[in-house]
Amino acid sequence: MVVVSDVLHAWMDDSRHVGVFTRDGDGHIGFEYDVDAMMPISVSLPLTGGWARRAPEAFVDNLLPDEEAARQAMMHRLGAASTDAFDLLDRVDSTGGLIFSRREELPSASEGIEPVGENMLADQMALVERRPHSWWNEEGARARFSLAGAQGKFSLTRLRGQWYWPDAMLPSTHIVKPQPRSLGDLRDVELAVMRLAGLVGLPVPQSGVLSVRGHDAYMVERFDRSVRDGRIVRLRQEDLLQAMGLPGRMKYDVGVDDVLDLLHRVDASDELSYMWLERYAFNISTANSDAHAKNYSLMTDPDGTRLSPVYDAVATRFWPEFVQEYAMPMDEDAPFAEWVTPAQWAALARRHHLDEDRVTSTARIMAARVLEYAESLSGSLAPHVFDRLMWCLRKANESIEPLSDNGVPFNQTLMTQDDRSSGMRSPSASR
Repeated sequence: MVVVSDVLHAWMDDSRHVGVFTRDGDGHIGFEYDVDAMMPISVSLPLTGGWARRAPEAFVDNLLPDEEAARQAMMHRLGAASTDAFDLLDRVDSTGGLIFSRREELPSASEGIEPVGENMLADQMALVERRPHSWWNEEGARARFSLAGAQGKFSLTRLRGQWYWPDAMLPSTHIVKPQPRSLGDLRDVELAVMRLAGLVGLPVPQSGVLSVRGHDAYMVERFDRSVRDGRIVRLRQEDLLQAMGLPGRMKYDVGVDDVLDLLHRVDASDELSYMWLERYAFNISTANSDAHAKNYSLMTDPDGTRLSPVYDAVATRFWPEFVQEYAMPMDEDAPFAEWVTPAQWAALARRHHLDEDRVTSTARIMAARVLEYAESLSGSLAPHVFDRLMWCLRKANESIEPLSDNGVPFNQTLMTQDDRSSGMRSPSASR
């Protein structure tokens, strides 16, 4: 007989109790659906059961920050008993469509919600700039949220023209990413690449710059939120690690073949696979070497499962000190984006019984669009940022043979005069 020592209740956003996460005396985390549950909370946790033993723990773990330092800061700010997932997710605003509580009762509706004034907001931005892994205000503001990932950030709720701190019953609407002092130009690079994603035809949330009392931060609207009849609604979303039932520490272990196998199980028509390959191609073509399994998500509603909009898109090769190898390489022969060829895309298609022409054309056309539309970013970026970004994009697309939408090969210039004058190596020089 299994003795349950701890529980975490889960509700859908419409206040329907959906199930309970449990922990036994050995520390194993399980999950049990209510008998009247109508939709699974994760691809990895089907209503019919039979999921992997580690899937429930992986699901909740992936809702928390990656860094232990951030979890420690979260624990102290919330007054939680530990950095355990059950403690940290209790009554907070978390990613996706669920509300969590250690009690059997749904957390009460927000009372006396706390507006965030300019001084408090500026203090919070300064804190994250100074200590990126400490995401919570030290001054006692009643923020209760959890955001996964490694970059310092915090969430806010926009309501009736005013900012508020979110909690379990007041969903956040925006995510704010102050620029860490150790990483110059990050805000502008992320904003540019996200804008580029929209220009090439991918779905993207609204993003921009939040400026408060001398502090500027990248800000993006949450795509896992919607406003219906004046009410902020949480939408079902899970990243690919959650969908696979894998813990956050394995985000760099998931390969492109693993993703395509998962998507085929979700959608046997493979349309999800083709759409995901567009996003995968975009990340390769934009020199986003850090695009791992948590940078892609699925969204589910009664009409089915779809891919989330693009998010966390940054040309990480902009900074030479970062790892240059791609987080999810096409195969072992192409660890760098610039080594990926149409032949490797064709081989990937064959491995998964996909249309070779469609897959290779997707990659080549995406490369051409990235290079073409990137030129339009020059007016919104400082010259040194634009020149470095363009060099990274040309570098990443060196071997893909970009193809214009009309089927004509796209002739990219591999090195600009600015590249030569700055002493940068041409893309071919590092092969």
